[in-house]
Amino acid sequence: MALFGGKRRSRSPSSLVALLAPAASGPGPSGLVLGDPVLAAELRAALPGLTLLDPPADPPARHRALTAAGPLDLVVDDPDPDDRLRRFNRTFFHLRPGGPYVIPGGATELGPDAGPLGRLLQEAAALPDEPLRERSTSLDVCRLRALRSHVRAEAVDGHLVLSHDLPDVHVLIREEHFDDHLAAAATPHRVLAVHPASAPPDEPDAVELPQPRVQHAERPIEPAPLHLRDYRDVVVSPYQVVLGDRLVLPDSFRHFPQPNLHNKMLAKVAPMFAVPVTPVPAEVPYLRGTFLHLDNEARGHFGHLLTESLSRVWAWPEALALDPDARVVVCATVKRPRLLEYELAVYEAAGIPRDHVVLVDGPTRVERLISGTPLFSNPYYVDPRIAATWDAVGDQLAATAPPRAWPRRIFLSRRETKRACVNGPELEQVFVEHGFEIVFPEDYPLGEQVAMFRAAEVIAGFAGSGMFQIAFVREPTTVIQVGSEAYGPRNEYLMAAVRRHRLTGIVCQAYGGRGLAADWRYDEQREGPALRAVLGGL
Repeated sequence: MALFGGKRRSRSPSSLVALLAPAASGPGPSGLVLGDPVLAAELRAALPGLTLLDPPADPPARHRALTAAGPLDLVVDDPDPDDRLRRFNRTFFHLRPGGPYVIPGGATELGPDAGPLGRLLQEAAALPDEPLRERSTSLDVCRLRALRSHVRAEAVDGHLVLSHDLPDVHVLIREEHFDDHLAAAATPHRVLAVHPASAPPDEPDAVELPQPRVQHAERPIEPAPLHLRDYRDVVVSPYQVVLGDRLVLPDSFRHFPQPNLHNKMLAKVAPMFAVPVTPVPAEVPYLRGTFLHLDNEARGHFGHLLTESLSRVWAWPEALALDPDARVVVCATVKRPRLLEYELAVYEAAGIPRDHVVLVDGPTRVERLISGTPLFSNPYYVDPRIAATWDAVGDQLAATAPPRAWPRRIFLSRRETKRACVNGPELEQVFVEHGFEIVFPEDYPLGEQVAMFRAAEVIAGFAGSGMFQIAFVREPTTVIQVGSEAYGPRNEYLMAAVRRHRLTGIVCQAYGGRGLAADWRYDEQREGPALRAVLGGL
C-alpha cells in the first residue's frame, strides 16, 4: 500500500457506523474509541458483536492492556487535535493489517492546515520508496519508511481513515512492565521467580586526567531486580532477537533500561512497535526441550561475552533444576558463524558443558526458553551478586594455567584498527620506562590471561574489552587505562565498583568523526604530565 493511495469517496455524514461496520463484521471483533463516549454507545448499539475496550489511562498499563487484547479490528481517535500524534504513535500499530484507524473530522491533516500528525504523513509521502527492513539506529527513518510504503490514508466525509498492511508488527513491552503483562494476558509464558534488587556497590575510587569526559559524566549505579522467566514456543533469531506471538520479548535488548529500546535487527515503526529486519518464515526449525537463552547482539565478541552473556549464567542452575536435560541456545552471525574456543571455555568454566551449547543459524522456534535478567547492564547497573560468577569462572580458568612467574606491572596492548591509538608505540614507551611489560592478551590461552591479571600489582592498557578481565581479579588492584574522549569505559567502571579496584583514566583527544570508533592520539604535552605523575607515584 502507499500513503495517500486512496481517493475521496462519499459516505453518509450522519454516522461513522457505516464506515466502521465492515471492520466489525468478522468473528469476535474488538475496537477502541478514544474520547467520545456518545459514539462508543452508538457503536455498541449498532454493532452488538463488537467489543469496545476500556483500557487504563496510565500509558504503560494501557499499552499492556491493548497488547493483551489485540490486535484490534478498529480504532476511532479522539476528535480533539491536541496530542493527536502521540495518540497515533501509541495506538495505531495495535491494529491488525487493514483495520481502520478513523480520526473524526481529521481530513484536514491531508491539507495545508495539517497538525503534527498530518505533517509527519506528508513528510513520509514526499520520500522516495525505500525498503523499511534495513538496519537503522534511527526510529525516525524507520517510521517514515513505514508510513511511506505501508500506510494508506484517505479522506471520507471529512474524516481521516488510516490503515497499514504490515503482517508482522510486534509489540515492545519493557522489562519492568513485562511481569504485569504476563499476569494479565492469556499466554503460556510465566514468571518463575523474582529476586529483589541488591544494594548497588559503592562508586569506585576513580579519576580521569587531565580532563574528565564531559559526555561520560559519572552516573549513579542503579539497582535492578532479577526476573527468571519461562517462555513457551518462542522464536530466537540471530543478534539476540526473541519473538513470542506478537511480542518482542524484553530479552531482545542488551540495553533494556534505556528509554528507547533498540536492537539492530528490529525496524521500529513507532516507539513501542517494530518489525523484524529479516521476516520470520512461516516454517522454521524447531528445538524440542528446555534451553537457557545466552545469545547477545554481538555474540562471539569477547567483551560482550564477558559483560552480557556471562551476566546471565546465574540462571543456568535454575534451568537445570527445572529440566536436568536443559541446554543453552545461541545464534550464529555473519561474522561468527561458528562457536569460538574462548566462548566454550568461558561457558565450561561457568559449569555449562561444551556439548550443551547449541548454535542455531537462523530463526528457530524453541519449545521452552528460560531467561534471566542480566546481573550487569552497561551503563546502568551491576549487581554485586555477579562477583560469585566472576569468582567461579576466574578460578576455573586460572586453574588451567601452568605455574610461572608473571610480571608485576602489565600494559595490555591491542592490534585492532578500530578506535586505534595512532601513536601507540610512543605511549607504550612511557609505560616501559616505568617498569611495565607490554603484552597482547590474545597471545595467551584464556586461563593464562586470568592468571596474569591476578598476579599483577598494576594493570594498565588501552580502554576496551582487553581490560575486562579485571572482573576476574578478586583483590582490589590499581588499574590505569588510556583511551579516547569519545569512548566511555563504563564497563570497567562497573567492574571496578564490584571489585573495589582503583581506577585511573587518561583521556586523550579523538579525531576523525567516527563516534565511539574514532581514532585518537596520545599527546605528550597534553596528557604526558598527568600520566607520568600517576606512574611516578606508584
